[in-house]
Amino acid sequence: MNETEQAYDVVVLGSGMSGLSAGWTAAQSGARVLVLEKLPDIGGSAALSAGMFWTAPDFDAYRARIPLGEEALGRRLVADYDESLAEIRSIGVDVAREPLTGIMTFGRGYTIAIRDLLPRLASGISAAGGEVLTSARASAIRRDSEGFLLTVETADGVRDLACASLVLATGGFPGSREKLAAAIGRNADRLLHRANRGSVGDGLDTAKDLGAAASGGMATFYGHLVPNPLASFGPAEFLPLSQYYSDYCILVNTAGRRFIDEHLGDELLNQELTFQPEARGFLIFDDRVRREHATAEPFPGLGVLDRYAAAVDAGGRHAQAGTLNGLLDAVAAWGLPRDVLADTVGGFTAAAAAGGGHAGGAPVSPAAEAPSEAPFYALEVRPSVTFTFGGVRIDSDGHALDADGRVVPGLYAAGADAGGLSNFGYAGGLAPAYITGRWAGASAAAHAARTAASMRSDALAH
Repeated sequence: MNETEQAYDVVVLGSGMSGLSAGWTAAQSGARVLVLEKLPDIGGSAALSAGMFWTAPDFDAYRARIPLGEEALGRRLVADYDESLAEIRSIGVDVAREPLTGIMTFGRGYTIAIRDLLPRLASGISAAGGEVLTSARASAIRRDSEGFLLTVETADGVRDLACASLVLATGGFPGSREKLAAAIGRNADRLLHRANRGSVGDGLDTAKDLGAAASGGMATFYGHLVPNPLASFGPAEFLPLSQYYSDYCILVNTAGRRFIDEHLGDELLNQELTFQPEARGFLIFDDRVRREHATAEPFPGLGVLDRYAAAVDAGGRHAQAGTLNGLLDAVAAWGLPRDVLADTVGGFTAAAAAGGGHAGGAPVSPAAEAPSEAPFYALEVRPSVTFTFGGVRIDSDGHALDADGRVVPGLYAAGADAGGLSNFGYAGGLAPAYITGRWAGASAAAHAARTAASMRSDALAH
């Protein structure tokens, strides 16, 4: 280390839920921590969320929903959930008294005061002698014999830093069109960006440069169906324009055919729509669905809102009719084949009445209910991306791994930078981010302590 360098035990890239969790955990272990945030404010996409801290209630539920997820990561995720929630309560953050079940059709969790938690974690890092630095970008990162050397661009100039451990928590790559196209392929450029603007794959690029490998599930991601077209789509619209109730609708593509069982949930419908022609779809539903689901609060914190009305007000193409045949006529006028559309809806109706089956190109859930109460509605939708599921390959202690599964010394990943927990199926956002942040922070602090002890031993030996 030269005279211009400042030394830390742990440097964390990113100040979202996972980055602050990692930094706070490392700081509580006695490590000297620096969190670098390239945007002007902390919080990342977590600061835009409704604050639902949820995941699978047990490993069997995790496995059933996410069969392609990494087993070791899933097991530790659900095992660490209760302790992590208790930790959040212990630092004075409000947590709902009663859990909500059936989140995203299968999960369990609690609403937390997310906009209180984030600054409390940052304050805890500072109180322990660390720093949280905003508008600070790591422009160069390289390895040396004692850890990592970083060149950091700040509003006050360039700083040279050194650290024993480096944690990557930059939020995945939902904001990078190039990386999305490489990972997802067809229609990736049709995805609306539903996240903070800073998550463009910095962590994944750094990990690869330092010898880490990518996880599985690189083509999978989380997001929600949103109206189409939209004049604008910014953070204020992310939650109110998400059509969470789509699992109670019929969803068809531009050919008038279904392509997925709607009851799987909106976040899975969102992914599958990406690969349909033009990445456009159409929700068909009745007044019962609008009253009971489109206007309900999906989970505490989102508020009661008529999401169909919000979509119409935002410019989404829509139709309303007093009869189902009238609605199909209106949708056919948008260019969909009337006969195929009628066969799809008729087949869905028959299958729903029979307690499930198959119609219009996809299974029909035994829980499905056909549209029957006038008026009837249609809404054009398109997919969005909030964060990517693929990322840095890690183990259940947060270590970054190379292509052969070996630990990359001193390198860790958390949150959306860490791949393997979710893969098509979604294990949650805030809870996995906080929990994987704890893994990475604890491991990073322990590695830094071992490195310091080894250096002291070498110095005494000489």
